[in-house]
Amino acid sequence: MTTSTQSPAAALMTAPENLSNESQNVRFPWTHMSPAVLHAEPYAGFVYAISASTRILIDHEGLRPLATRLAFGFTGAAGLAKPPAIVLVSGGNPQRDKGDVELKLSAPDTADVPIPVKGARETYRIDITNALRVTAQTLEAMARALTTLHKAALVSTILEPGVVIDAPAYAERSVLIDVGRKYYSPEWMKNLLREMAWNQLNTLHLHLTDNEGVRVIFPSAQYIASDDAWSAAQLKDILDTAAAYHIEVIPEIETPGHMDWILRNRPQFQLKLSTGQSVSKALDFSIPAARKYLKMLVSDLLDMFPASRHVHLGADEYFLDPISQSNTPQLAQYARDESDLPNATSEDAVRYFVNDLATLVQKRGKIARVWNDGAVQRNPLIALDKKTQIECWSIWGRSHEMNVQELVDAGYTVKNANGDYYFIIRNNWDNLFDPKHSPHGIYDVWRANHFMDKAGAAITEIPADSPYMAGAGIQVWADEPNYRTPEEVWEHLKLWMLPLGQRTWDSPNAAPDYKSLSLIARAVAHPPPVPW
Repeated sequence: MTTSTQSPAAALMTAPENLSNESQNVRFPWTHMSPAVLHAEPYAGFVYAISASTRILIDHEGLRPLATRLAFGFTGAAGLAKPPAIVLVSGGNPQRDKGDVELKLSAPDTADVPIPVKGARETYRIDITNALRVTAQTLEAMARALTTLHKAALVSTILEPGVVIDAPAYAERSVLIDVGRKYYSPEWMKNLLREMAWNQLNTLHLHLTDNEGVRVIFPSAQYIASDDAWSAAQLKDILDTAAAYHIEVIPEIETPGHMDWILRNRPQFQLKLSTGQSVSKALDFSIPAARKYLKMLVSDLLDMFPASRHVHLGADEYFLDPISQSNTPQLAQYARDESDLPNATSEDAVRYFVNDLATLVQKRGKIARVWNDGAVQRNPLIALDKKTQIECWSIWGRSHEMNVQELVDAGYTVKNANGDYYFIIRNNWDNLFDPKHSPHGIYDVWRANHFMDKAGAAITEIPADSPYMAGAGIQVWADEPNYRTPEEVWEHLKLWMLPLGQRTWDSPNAAPDYKSLSLIARAVAHPPPVPW
């Protein structure tokens, strides 16, 4: 086990002092890092050098937390005795001395550099002379800019003059962690957030509930929490860390399937088939009290994650054996009664139920999201609400199901979660050397806009700039949660962060394949110790 984790890790760990072979690039490293920047143009002039007299000038108090992190980063990179001073200045053009860094919260001049449509919010510019000016219109964009600058400073504390203009190709760049089935400590989660931020990933999807557990404490139903569920204070610590790195956290509650843990003490809400068999993992949402119960949990979730713009409602793998349309007549009847459609089916009923929950999410100003399972049926009587986004993981190429292009053509916003590239904790699943689900597979084969069309075979490509393209990410599933410790999972997963960051930022200057990554990119593949 130790051998399998050490070899790939060693391939990505190169000390900055071993960069002599790339000495021509270390003072202008921008396109050789990961993610590589969109545009970097050198020009003649004075070099920039971090020194004991370096100051960080900010034009808005909201920049102070980011400036503080940069100050500590410069201190570590240059071996300073103390962090640079942070100075709040007023006026459009403050006096910058040699070695200073000016952080300016305003629209950056992108000159004639084409900016990706989905990258507008995170666009930034860095002007390098004997002082630096960093311009970004949002705090989110400034966070990305200063991460890039911090990496450059670790490569070299002396930087050649020029201009950097940068923006991502995809708005959402995400990692899903299955915490419903496997416990990870708050500290583990915060380490993940820091690693994500270092690689310009901006979304953490928390799969909070499943048949095996519930990882948070719902205020209105505290009794359903697992014994090792995060406390309210621990959850707040995780969310505060995410906010500090400008990472959105998307909470997911699984419904109406994958609910064994939630329903274990609610047998009256468990689905009973026409054969008389009860299915403990499935909610019978034809029961009014069961629907009310779920709405209570979703309302709690909305309160617990106030900063989240999205809420995931699951809605996958409901019609698994022994559940079928033929043995769930009460679901079909519920759909018919609620919709006045006499031919509505049990599958229509799932979509009606999900639409009802999504309305609750939308009334709170959020965007609902579901897995693709119940949304791909052709010509349904009751369709999924077009305002609900679809996360696409399992498209099987069946004739009665839509592919992702058809979903887009129908007006749905889609997010790529291609199941051929899953990170899975399981005995027979390799996350390090597989041609697809491995660091080199993510870098060399996976693409953010290549959706599954037929599992293991065909793909559907959605243009990166499509208005219906939400983004992409990887998913870490705990099929056998005890097969690896959280520490072992981390040793594997952290190697996926650089490839994922590079391929979701998707700069045209990126190395063409994993083996071609520069020594510079490898040297700063992982963040330094906190605070950074």
